[in-house]
Amino acid sequence: MMMRGFLLVGLIALGGIQVQAQGVIDRNHVPSNERVDPLERRRDDIDGNNIRATITNWTQTAQSGTPGDFWYEWPKNTNRRYVALTQFWVGAETTANDGPDAGETVWILDVSDFRGNNTGGSASWTFEPVGGYVNPAGSEYGIAQSDEPSSWPPFWPDKLEDPGDPGWSGSWNGFFGRDIYNADQEFFFKAGDDQYDRYRGTYSPDATDPSRYGLGLVIETRIMAWTQILVDDIIFMIYGVKNDGTEDLDKVGMAIWLADCVAGDCGDDIIFFDLLEDVAFMTDEDGIGDQNFGTDPAGTVGIALLETPGNATDRIDNDGDGSVSDECPANNGECNSPVVPEAFLVGELPSNGIDDNGNGLIDESSVHVPFGTQRGVGYADYIDNDNDGEHGAPLVTQEMVLAASSDQWLRWPPNPRSDPMQQVGGRPVVHLINVTQETVGLPFRDNIDNDDSHVQPSSAYPYLSEPGSPLVTQEMINAAASDPYGRYLIEEAGILLYDLGPEDLGKAYADGLDNDEDGAIDEGIDEGTDEMIDESRADGIDNDQDWILLQNDTGLDGIEFSGDFGDGDGQPTSGAGTNFPGEKNIDVTDVSESDQIGITNVRLFGANTLAIGSASDRFMFFTYLIPGEFDTEQPDPGDNDLTVSSGLFPLKAGQTERISISVQLGIGQEEVLAARDNALDAYQEDYQFAQAPITPEVFAVEGDGRVTLYWDSKSEESDDDFLRSLGLPSKDFEGYRVYRATDPAFLDALQITDGRGNLTFRKPIAQFDLIDGIGGFHPVSINGVSFYMGDDRVSPGEGSNGLAHSYVDSTVTNGVTYYYAVTAYDYGAASANISPTETPVRIRRLADGTIETGRNVVVATPTTPVSGYQEAALENTNGYLPRVRGSTSSRIGYTIIDPRAIREGARYQISFTDTLMSGGRFAQDTITTSTFTLTDLDENRILIRDSDAWRVDSEFPALDDYGTPIGFSLQFFGESLVRINSSVSGWDNDAVFPVVLDPYISPGFTSGQRNPADYQVEVVGPSEGRSTALDVSFFRTLPERPTNVRVYRLDPDGAGGTLKEEVDYAFWDLTGDDFVGATATTPATFSADRERRESDLIIIHESLVGNRGAPQLTWRIGMNFTVEGGTNPSEGDVSTIITRKPFLASDVFEFMTFAPSTSTNNPDSLLSRIRVVPNPYVATNRFEQLNAFSTGRGERAIQFINLPPECTLRIFNVSGRLIRTLHLNEGVNDPASALMNGTIRWDLQSSDALTVSYGVYLYHVEAPTLGETTGTFAIIK
Repeated sequence: MMMRGFLLVGLIALGGIQVQAQGVIDRNHVPSNERVDPLERRRDDIDGNNIRATITNWTQTAQSGTPGDFWYEWPKNTNRRYVALTQFWVGAETTANDGPDAGETVWILDVSDFRGNNTGGSASWTFEPVGGYVNPAGSEYGIAQSDEPSSWPPFWPDKLEDPGDPGWSGSWNGFFGRDIYNADQEFFFKAGDDQYDRYRGTYSPDATDPSRYGLGLVIETRIMAWTQILVDDIIFMIYGVKNDGTEDLDKVGMAIWLADCVAGDCGDDIIFFDLLEDVAFMTDEDGIGDQNFGTDPAGTVGIALLETPGNATDRIDNDGDGSVSDECPANNGECNSPVVPEAFLVGELPSNGIDDNGNGLIDESSVHVPFGTQRGVGYADYIDNDNDGEHGAPLVTQEMVLAASSDQWLRWPPNPRSDPMQQVGGRPVVHLINVTQETVGLPFRDNIDNDDSHVQPSSAYPYLSEPGSPLVTQEMINAAASDPYGRYLIEEAGILLYDLGPEDLGKAYADGLDNDEDGAIDEGIDEGTDEMIDESRADGIDNDQDWILLQNDTGLDGIEFSGDFGDGDGQPTSGAGTNFPGEKNIDVTDVSESDQIGITNVRLFGANTLAIGSASDRFMFFTYLIPGEFDTEQPDPGDNDLTVSSGLFPLKAGQTERISISVQLGIGQEEVLAARDNALDAYQEDYQFAQAPITPEVFAVEGDGRVTLYWDSKSEESDDDFLRSLGLPSKDFEGYRVYRATDPAFLDALQITDGRGNLTFRKPIAQFDLIDGIGGFHPVSINGVSFYMGDDRVSPGEGSNGLAHSYVDSTVTNGVTYYYAVTAYDYGAASANISPTETPVRIRRLADGTIETGRNVVVATPTTPVSGYQEAALENTNGYLPRVRGSTSSRIGYTIIDPRAIREGARYQISFTDTLMSGGRFAQDTITTSTFTLTDLDENRILIRDSDAWRVDSEFPALDDYGTPIGFSLQFFGESLVRINSSVSGWDNDAVFPVVLDPYISPGFTSGQRNPADYQVEVVGPSEGRSTALDVSFFRTLPERPTNVRVYRLDPDGAGGTLKEEVDYAFWDLTGDDFVGATATTPATFSADRERRESDLIIIHESLVGNRGAPQLTWRIGMNFTVEGGTNPSEGDVSTIITRKPFLASDVFEFMTFAPSTSTNNPDSLLSRIRVVPNPYVATNRFEQLNAFSTGRGERAIQFINLPPECTLRIFNVSGRLIRTLHLNEGVNDPASALMNGTIRWDLQSSDALTVSYGVYLYHVEAPTLGETTGTFAIIK
């Protein structure tokens, strides 16, 4: 973390200190061929959360030079402006390497804009976009954006080296890797300075390309936004500055230029930099904004530097994260290292990049020592103060303390400037510092692998090992024996070994080479000493040890199982020195692995006084980049600007340093600082968040007094990689919310305040909560308020799981424009203090007032349809779809959801699958519905395959399997099980005992199945029927015998008729005067006996419907002997038994669709329904939307409703002069949509685009199919 108060940190240089080899990426830099192309300049708008701002791919935001730029609008779609400009600068002090001035100092500073080529040349003197990172089809595609694949280039130039997928064509070039969408909205581009030829003939940054100018920089930029509630008022900008040339730059600085315009009236702004908080604030003096604010107070802007360039070679823990920070990790930080004392400042010039006083530190200054409440920062003394380093390291002795006591800085070896052995490369090398009595017995660095980790890494540092390192020889030991400190110089590397003795024979030592070719040098040598001090994001080492094998071992491209380099190799793979992100939690993707130098310069000045176009680079460099200049006095209210910079630092050829900025907006400073704290938390977590569910796609149908919404179910498939990385359940989708507003900023939905009184949550008009035991308020609160998860119970209109995918809003007013958003939300993880995350509300009001919406936002204006409108319909009989095959008694109803999707005369088919549901040991098996399939017969395409949405507790999908609206919803009224339909079953002789149908059951033996068939029992003459022999229990077999009945099964013939087929049955004689016993073979008569309370049974033995398998027991047919006055059937009586049947595989429904239409019956009545709303028009009305522009009155509107189709409306003044001619649904290509809208909206302007005057007007409506009519209306001032 960048510690507050550590503001002034000087130049980094190599002079005066031995550069330790461990932790330096060993990749020979070769300049890329990436060059700028000003023709690929693009602008875009980031609007992924509550802020909208214009951005450019030449590193400038808010202003692009295009009308309609958004100056950090908050909330978005309100025209409320806050920041006029941000620019990114990079400057360097270097040495001329060409022409007569070679060897002289030269200053070069790159800016984003406003500096022309004053030589008259065509080359750009500002940052320009690097070519190849936009869609070349045109500027309308904007900057490459994660959630708009159409904006991506055909391939990514910096990913052509990926052997598995060269160029990543069709994939997102994400911060964490290929197709990793970490942010809800992420923009990516590169910029460069290679056309800045101001110093042509004086300085050349790239020896491989003489035509390359500037500093040879490539700026990799990502601008990101999240909708997560903690950071939804923040925009993040990350700039990675790479020295892509061949020349080392020793003194480099970066700066941000900020120009305010709080509340749209820039003249009374207050801008200042808070040194304690490291935040630039912009506020409005009186809190009163322009007309877009109305009576709402102006908010506050805070701009913070989350990350500054790092210094990995000054032996100072600049950011304090490895020494004194509260977040210092005991397992991988040197948390009790010594703190820079004030005495160390004596003799040190804090900004020249040299160890002036020889104490081993570079540019230590007052910001490093304790002052006030600040504890100062630690430094690398090369002693393992927390004793957690490599085993076997040498220990500080009393003799060493005695030797160091003669040294001003208690160095060991002492007095290196006067010790020839400590001179390496002509400069003194400082090794141990502050060797005191307290350090006796502690291990220290000796540049020797004491624990043989090159053979087997230690358990504490399992990924630090340098196999192939050279080994200590006897000759080296002999040479060191004559030195009082046991030193031995590795001349080719400029590295000194210390305390070398016989015990070191055969041990590996540091040689400054990448012996194992893994990109890191000498790792595993002296590990655990001075951890997180001088850490680097380019050393190939997981400095903070947060890389996790089972979660992060994804390889160089960041994608697991892609098979690329490092994927699944059991070792951290760094992206440093490559164009790839590498794995999470190491180097490029781990922001904490940088020893940041902090903010070093803040300047305040009046707007329009910064003359970039005419100022020299030397002036700009010394004014805005040199450390130590802080304008702390707050200027008078007015129009002022501010610059914040960080420097100076070296940027070697091939090296990348980064600066990260957050722009946060809030009501006041307290809210802004809370947002800044959240931004810092996000930065410290490497910008990794719990991810929102997949955004649902929403459709709206405008009706008369209602709006119908429906959406897809893809959100329910969401899988949160971040939660999985924490070992938590990643499938945490929880529900949907529906929001409604009458403004595109959704301000009237923003009703729920937090504990500070700030509006925080929108209030939904509907919520559908997944039934999973989770409900009520989430346990993790946001500033004292918790997200409501839902009631965790089923409400009308929901499926059994509590979800719905459609909603009808019937509380709307015709003519009023509404904005709807459907969001999906998840649970988060209370155990990890993660609150729910909700999908973003994407809506844009463009500069011309038009509205663009994301996939989950719709704009709807309910209205009356055209006069004579006939609703869309499906072919039906009494509201039910026709069955063409099968015998089910179940029925299918329908509802029209979206008339626009209904085609005229289209034919559809519904078919089913069924299954046998086991009844267990003591109950009968039951055949029942399994799934249904909906097929478009005209296109021979299955729209819904094998769905179980026929169930009563299920919801019919609004979209087909391809994500296309179906237009109608089906309601399945299915029978739960097969049973007799008593209302249509019985004898043709009403006097006979009613027939009874039940499954045959013999406990422990068999259970008859409920066969979904219909039957007839015909009573014939004695012995004219015949039963079959059948085992009906373990101990009883009914014999074959003559009877007086025949039994038939009735099956559909497929042509609307019935097939009548005789079936086998067994006869169980239980009643009657002719009772002869169940096992007799004499003739039997089908009868019932009231006195004996018995009925003979006919037990059917048949195949199941659909000829499923061998014949088996199904039903038993008897008679209800309890009916008083009933008689037994006689010859000629017939009983028809109809069963209630579920949907089965034998059932098929087919139907035709009828699109919306109109009727011209009674034309006079239809024309008489035309109305003008409002009439009279008095100044304004509720149908008019908020003004979309910064000036002017805004929209005026009168509506003509109940108009006939294809009509023409003419408006005249009382003098008979034609004012305007309008046509209903002009330009609407969808016939159904045209019929659903019977309203013309007039903006009170004439055909000459002039606003009409007040008075009385006449209108004339001409309809080709109905005739014409006239009327009047008034406009009153």
